[in-house]
Amino acid sequence: MEDVLYLTLLIIAVAFALTVVFIVIVLHRFTKLLRTAGSTLGQVETDMQQTIPELQNTLHQTQVTVDDIGEKLQATDSLFDTAENLGHSVNHINQAIQKTKPTLTSNELEEETKLYVEGIRWSAAASYLYKQWKGANTAAKKTSDSIDQTGKEG
Repeated sequence: MEDVLYLTLLIIAVAFALTVVFIVIVLHRFTKLLRTAGSTLGQVETDMQQTIPELQNTLHQTQVTVDDIGEKLQATDSLFDTAENLGHSVNHINQAIQKTKPTLTSNELEEETKLYVEGIRWSAAASYLYKQWKGANTAAKKTSDSIDQTGKEG
């Protein structure tokens, strides 16, 4: 009976030793995995330190582009206002023609619409002058901006 007890203890000891060896192997592999993950995260951190300034620069350039688009859209507001005024003028001319169509001769019609035609001409001239003025201001601003950005003053 004693032999069976010793044999049982031997089997338990061998099983325990195998379990310990298995746990050591698993822990060793887990350690290698953690080292590899740490190395990879270190590389990712280095890459992110290089990428973040580039991303910030891109965002800044995007903001400048969006601001520029906003300014250009505001510059077109006067054009659309002029087109709206032109549409109103044409509508008023049409209404005047419809009201007086049977009774006016062509000379009288010209006299009636002369004021509207003059208004359209002055609107077109004002729009042209505004565009020229806006273009000159934009060119001057770009010139001053490019001078400021060189960093070679004084």
